[in-house]
Amino acid sequence: MALTDHNDVFFGSTDDAWTFALLNTPISAGPGILRAAGFSPREHLGRTVYLLAPGTPGTGARTGDAIAQLLPHTLDIVELAWTSHYRPAGASAPDTRITVCGTDVTATTTTPRAHPLLLQAGFTKRRDGTLQLADNMDEDEVADRIVRTEAHLLAEGLQVRFDLGIATPDAFPPALCR
Repeated sequence: MALTDHNDVFFGSTDDAWTFALLNTPISAGPGILRAAGFSPREHLGRTVYLLAPGTPGTGARTGDAIAQLLPHTLDIVELAWTSHYRPAGASAPDTRITVCGTDVTATTTTPRAHPLLLQAGFTKRRDGTLQLADNMDEDEVADRIVRTEAHLLAEGLQVRFDLGIATPDAFPPALCR
């Protein structure tokens, strides 16, 4: 199972800056809500992926509006879309980059303010200076930890980018059998 499959609704970003949404459980109003927010449905390997093109004006607001409209249907929504986060003018790089490859999750940071939060979330320092989430967790726990980690980093005013290991919209994993 991929990280993107653990929640009823998952929002994320591909490496090439597409914002995407996945409806992992049937939500009758979901497709209409996502289309109204500007997401285009695309069938890929047995699943429908809802896509918002790179550079779409108001990506953050569109994603936020979709989430707000989906909340009455489910509270199980995860948003790890770096493309929908506010970036201050002139910001060159995020303060923290979290990379997901299966259950292997690493973090690099350019600010010491992030280190205590990452350590508290269960990351440990590696020899190369990066941080790694403990590898004895199952996928549900990994998903939970990284969502909470992002929330703590954002609450501290730090910019976060998640690299989900999805290079392009064509690189989504196949749909799960539900």
